[in-house]
Parts: sequence; structure tokens; C-alpha cells
Amino acid sequence: MTVSKYGKGLWKIDVSDGYDELTGERKRIRKTGFTSKKQAEEYEAHIKLFELRELKPKQKISIEYLYSLVKTEDEIRGNSQSTKDTQDSYYRVYVSKFFAKANMRTLTVLDIKKFREWLQEQPSVKGGKLTNKNINRQMIFLHKLFDISILHQIRSDNPCQLKALPEKYVEMKYYTPEQFKRFIALIDPIDEFRYKLFFEILMFTGARSGEALALTWEVVNLDEGYINIKSSAHYRKKKVTIGATKTTQSVRRIYIHKSFVDELRAWKTKQFKLLEKYVDKPETLQIYQTTPEIVTHPQITGFRHDKLKKRMPDDLPLIRNHDFRHSHAAFLISQGLRNGEGKDYLFFTLMKRLGHSSITTTVNTYSHLFPSQQKEIASAFDDF
Repeated sequence: MTVSKYGKGLWKIDVSDGYDELTGERKRIRKTGFTSKKQAEEYEAHIKLFELRELKPKQKISIEYLYSLVKTEDEIRGNSQSTKDTQDSYYRVYVSKFFAKANMRTLTVLDIKKFREWLQEQPSVKGGKLTNKNINRQMIFLHKLFDISILHQIRSDNPCQLKALPEKYVEMKYYTPEQFKRFIALIDPIDEFRYKLFFEILMFTGARSGEALALTWEVVNLDEGYINIKSSAHYRKKKVTIGATKTTQSVRRIYIHKSFVDELRAWKTKQFKLLEKYVDKPETLQIYQTTPEIVTHPQITGFRHDKLKKRMPDDLPLIRNHDFRHSHAAFLISQGLRNGEGKDYLFFTLMKRLGHSSITTTVNTYSHLFPSQQKEIASAFDDF
């Protein structure tokens, strides 16, 4: 009997978890202190479902259970903390609310359509309704939930098969070298050096913000002139975690130009003298540190909003952090075109330098930066 009474009005559970592979002894999950039989039985059911994964034929499958399977799969695959946190946000704010009482085993395409229609009426934290882009991302997450259900033989089909909603085209924003020089001049090179260096890293390497904030001197080789991107910093619930990069292809080596190497070398010497009494190994310092505390995403955001935004001239827009990555790519493309390099070579070089998972991502993101290509196509008809 897995649920039994003991003492004065207390209940306990004793659930079998199979046999130990080495000793052959039976493994058990035990817990005591329940004040009622119902409470003990509910906990027993939870253990059997969420830990032992015991399912009865035609048993109702909750959205909570499906999501637990997704989280387990994410751990097995080593998905990034950023990906897991984004999914968690989708689940908490939208998916878990709509499907709170649903049987995920029996939902149909019509039910999924109702969910998407419900999303279209939900408010956005930025004001107005959710954008089609945001809704499409939530539908991708829901599709993943049902894929997991197929993997675990809970379902034989995936009802989340709706065609994606049309997304509004947003023109890519980026700085030219001249604009970047004007931008960086707005940052005090002494009192605000850590922010200056952060934006220089974004512009000169094309690194993602999380990758940039994870940089320590351990991955910076000034003698050879390169930076190894091996990890990414993520900030959530007032805590910084250093985890894996976005994809395995994001692990890469980025070479930097000599004048930037010289700047980093001079700063490294100065930083070590400034902070040596706070650390045992100076090489472990985050490269932006001017105090014992590391620079975090909220600090960058605060600096942008509270200071930079007020300094920007009317003819110079304040672009997003990620747009410095686009600025890096745009500059390399323009330089490559001037040097007569082929389009295919440029795309391949960009893919490697930016750490894209496939050449398709690079082409889809930056093909519009080749305006002459369209002119060449039109000119071809002169020989028609």
C-alpha cells in the first residue's frame, strides 16, 4: 500500500521507483507528515506523473505536465538559459492560463485556432495588442509542446499546424562608421569607460550582448589579437548566470584590429592595478569592470535610457544593442564589396564571424545589403 496512516492522524507515502541497476535493490520514494489521506494521495499522484512518468491509458494530460517534459528535454539538449527563460515567460503569461483546464491529449486544430485568436486580443507590455511576430513565436513554443507529446507517445499528431501570421517588415537599423564615431564620442572616456568599451566590443566584434557581457580576460588573447566567444551572460531575478551560447555554432574565435588590441592591452594593465586587491586571479575579471561589481544588462539598459537617450542629437538615432551587430555586418559587407569579394564568400565569412547556425540565417538577414544585385538583374534585360 503506497499511502498509509501512522502516528496520530498523520499519513505517509511509499512509492516504488523500480530497481537499482547495480545492486538490484528496489528504489523507493518516501515522504511523511501529510495531515490527511487526500493530501497524501494527491502527492502520490504528482510523484507518479511528474517524476516517475507513469501514465494511464486515456489519462487526462495537463499543460503543466507537457511543460515539465519540455523542460526535461531542454536540459538534455543543453538549451541556453535565455531560451528556457523565454519559454517560461510564454508559458506563465499566456499558455498556462489559456490551457489551465484543458486535456492536451485531445485538443484539435480548432482549439489551437481559438488560442491564437485569444492571443490576438491580449495586451502587450509595450502597449496595444501583441504583434503578429510575438504571437508566431508563442505558436512555435506551443508546437514544440505537442512535438514533445508525440515523442512520449501521448499523442500521435501535432494539432498546432496553423500557417504563421504575416509579420510587419521592420527596416534594419545600423550605424555607419561615421555615425558610430559620433555615437561613441557621446560617452565619457574616463567616467563611463565601461560602457564605451561595451559598445566598442559590440561594434568591432559583432558579438551578441550576452556574449559580450560574459567576456573575461581568460578568453581574450591580446598577443594573437583575438577573442574567444565561449559563453553568454543572462540576467534574471537579480541574478547573473553564465551559460552556453545561443547555439553550438556560436562558439567561435573573433579576430580584432590592432588599434583595438592596443586599447584593450592598456586597459587590462590599468584594470589589474585598480582591482587587484579584490580578486585572486585578475584574468577572471570581466573586461568592463571598473569596480568590484561586474557590468550587467540592467546597468547597460539604465545607462542607455537615463543618459545616452538624452544626449543623442536629432540626426543620430539611438539604435538597439543588437543593431550594433548589424552595424558590424554592414561594415564588413561594404568593405568586402569595395575589395571585390564575392557575395558567397562574404556570406560564409559573416556566418562564421557572427556565429549563425546556418548560412540561411545570414542570407535572410543581410541579403538586402547588396543593392547592386537588383540593379545587375535589371541590367541583364539590356541583352534580352
